Amino acid sequence: MKIKSINNAYPALFFSMMFWGLSFVWTRQLLEVFTPLLIIFFRLILSFFLLFSIASVSRKLQKIQKKDYLFLLFLSFTQPFLYFIFEGYGIKYTSASISSILIATIPLFTPIGAFFLFREKLTRMNIFGLFISFGGVSLVVLEFGNKFTFSWLGILMLFLAVITGTIYGLGLKKLTSNYNSITITTYQNLIGIILFFPLIFAFEWKNMMNFPKLITLDLAFSLFNLALFASSIAFVLFAYGISKIGPSKATAFSYSIPVFTLVFAYFVLDESITIVKLGGMIIVLFGLFLSQLKKIT
Repeated sequence: MKIKSINNAYPALFFSMMFWGLSFVWTRQLLEVFTPLLIIFFRLILSFFLLFSIASVSRKLQKIQKKDYLFLLFLSFTQPFLYFIFEGYGIKYTSASISSILIATIPLFTPIGAFFLFREKLTRMNIFGLFISFGGVSLVVLEFGNKFTFSWLGILMLFLAVITGTIYGLGLKKLTSNYNSITITTYQNLIGIILFFPLIFAFEWKNMMNFPKLITLDLAFSLFNLALFASSIAFVLFAYGISKIGPSKATAFSYSIPVFTLVFAYFVLDESITIVKLGGMIIVLFGLFLSQLKKIT
């Protein structure tokens, strides 16, 4: 069934953020055994074969035009390559709380770039909603731990992740006007695999050889979920959302990722939900609502 209504962008973005929120739980389980580079590499391989199979059977895989080769390569270099490296090691060297706060600033930078690149305008109410959501995110993630632990290296890594994430969201707008979201994500993951391979060969080859010995059924399930939901379906839905409502409004949904993580962590990792966290979630949702309004009321 062909999606025609622009309103379908909102449930698409809702589910993409939900899957990315869940990815935190799966990644934490895998990090007990494997390095960030190895996790990223294998999730991209699985994701590519899943998407390539689906796209081939459904005949949705489009041919990339020569004029877009370099731009697709550049976009894939920002994400999944650079973004996943910066985010993964940023989280490793800081805390989940600080990481979530800094990554959540992507929607604040995106409207600035969208204004200059696409003349995409936001009302004062939209901007007000973005800042309200950021405040709600801060309340939620501050409750993840009793204290902050971080290094300046980790802060730098996360800041670079914000920059690459912002560039990716803005650049994706150009490709979605010519290609469907499954095509973009499939080729993006393939290029990511090629870019990551030299790093794996240089730094993780021994760990990769030990991978079959260390993987368990539970870890394999988490890795498969990361590949299917976080690296495949979520990116396809996010690209679709950007194609319908633009990068500024689409990336605003990123504020909801820590909220989803909190909810899933409560059920899977026995993470507690306090009044402060609950209040923060309500503020995030209210800010998201304001950021999507077309007019000041």
